[in-house]
Amino acid sequence: MDQVTFGKKVIEYSIKKGNRRKSLAISITPASQVIVLAPRFLNEDKIKSIVKNKSRWILEKQNYFKRLSEQYPPKEFVSGEQILFLGRKYRLKLRSNEEGFGRPPVLSGRRMSIFIDNQNNPEDRKQRIKNTIANWFADKAEKIVGQRVKRYANLLGVKPTGIKIREQKKQWGSCSKSGILRFNWRIAMAPISIIDYIVVHELTHLKVQNHSADFWRLVSLVVSDYQNRRKWLRENSAAFRL
Repeated sequence: MDQVTFGKKVIEYSIKKGNRRKSLAISITPASQVIVLAPRFLNEDKIKSIVKNKSRWILEKQNYFKRLSEQYPPKEFVSGEQILFLGRKYRLKLRSNEEGFGRPPVLSGRRMSIFIDNQNNPEDRKQRIKNTIANWFADKAEKIVGQRVKRYANLLGVKPTGIKIREQKKQWGSCSKSGILRFNWRIAMAPISIIDYIVVHELTHLKVQNHSADFWRLVSLVVSDYQNRRKWLRENSAAFRL
């Protein structure tokens, strides 16, 4: 991990080089990680100089994501908390029912009901509730993503070799060289327009495996406002956590 200093602040960053990349770009993740995407020919000293010059902007972005994270703290899994599904807010409602514990959540109006077992200790019960919700989201994501992939694969003229829904800490989706698409189960929390952008993004990688101008041109043919959706996802991703 490389680093630069700005006043009393230390900024750590990782470097990813690409043969096709012609210019340097700096990306800040919601977890405040700094990723530098650089051309293969650019040496580390030059990269450090550029990062140094962008230090103020980097710190501003990191502070922004920190405030966003504080706005959406981890769930306590108690009645009244909000859970997002397809961009809509649902109030969590815990219901005592020993026989029903472990059943999938039930949506009714704007409420998500979870059946709980009062015999478990609080931390164990909290973890089981979290697992129940996560499994429900994974199941929903599999169905929704499958439908959207089928629709947009036809438009793009591509055919993935497989679709997998999994836990992913840093990515919303990925595309392997063998054509397997992987999606974060949290995708089911996002509005359908954002899901469509993520799906089109990964499907486009079946044609272009980098993020070149050609890649974004193809994305724009299907999702003309992809820049707005990409920005929305980057700014709101902290809300999609359990």
